[in-house]
Amino acid sequence: MTGHPEDVLDRSRIELVASRSSLAELLDRRLEHHGLHDACPVLVAVSGGVDSTALLAVAAAISRRRDPARIRPIVAHVDHALRPESADDATAVARLAEVLELPFMQVRIDWSAIESAGDSPSSADARDARWDALASMAETARARVVLAGHHGDDQAETVLLRLARGVGLDGLSGIPEQRMLGDACQVIRPFLTSRRAELAALVEEAGIGFRHDPTNDRRDRAREMIRHEILPRLESIHPGAAGRIAALAAESNERPEVGGILPPPWDRGIFRSFDESMVMTLLRTAVSRVDPAVAEVARSQWRTAARMIIDPDPAPRRLRLTDRTELKVNKGLVDLEVDSPVPGVTASS
Repeated sequence: MTGHPEDVLDRSRIELVASRSSLAELLDRRLEHHGLHDACPVLVAVSGGVDSTALLAVAAAISRRRDPARIRPIVAHVDHALRPESADDATAVARLAEVLELPFMQVRIDWSAIESAGDSPSSADARDARWDALASMAETARARVVLAGHHGDDQAETVLLRLARGVGLDGLSGIPEQRMLGDACQVIRPFLTSRRAELAALVEEAGIGFRHDPTNDRRDRAREMIRHEILPRLESIHPGAAGRIAALAAESNERPEVGGILPPPWDRGIFRSFDESMVMTLLRTAVSRVDPAVAEVARSQWRTAARMIIDPDPAPRRLRLTDRTELKVNKGLVDLEVDSPVPGVTASS
């Protein structure tokens, strides 16, 4: 156990700290986005590590302090039984669930079939067994949602790994926020735009101990290098790099199909039903057709442009996107003004 001793766990302190955190606001918004209400039962997958511990604290705070009608958390732990200390992890998670006065479920994985064949469970075996166990617990609890604690640093690592392996544009989407687990249950990862440090700070302030599984550091050498060497170096060059990679993945997951959109000028009315992310994607696609410098435009600039388009203010405005391309917005139209054309780059519908 790392962090604070188990005997000082205080439910009131945990819930107060968690309810005041920006993570609580984020989780509440994501639960609302996915239509969760009426105190529906949800499984919170808790390994005992800092990330899932933070998720549990926030879920408990929402159910008891912020919005009791939103969800009814059930603590779910999977004991992989791959090291002697795993039983201690289960005990620690069960104790935290008891302190938070939440139901607790667990499954211990049985590897006898694999071991009798003379093999050892791989990381893929462990992952598949974990999701199977969570699906089984969800069915038993009649929960249609499993909350998982993956965060923005996990997302950045995944995107960098996929890029290094040569994936296409779809690889930028990284870990999806939502996916189905069997036919009747979905996994939701609400913290994919949050940083690991933010989750760790909440756990520290709330006075919760957490477990560390050293096998996680050895299962995936490539991911370990990205986590401990490559991302820290990127952060030293461009502080906040991991967060921006995670934001890009979230945007890619939500990108609309824009292939059939005609080139500008556009009637401004078509944007009334679009959210900010969709406008950013449409605009970036349109600019990429006429200006190769599109890749140099910062995400913050695309966001500014999208907000300018969505803003109902009828006053004419302009925004320089690249050295050659300027966005023009007036009462009825949205248009792009491009200086001289670049050889080999043509507009297309």
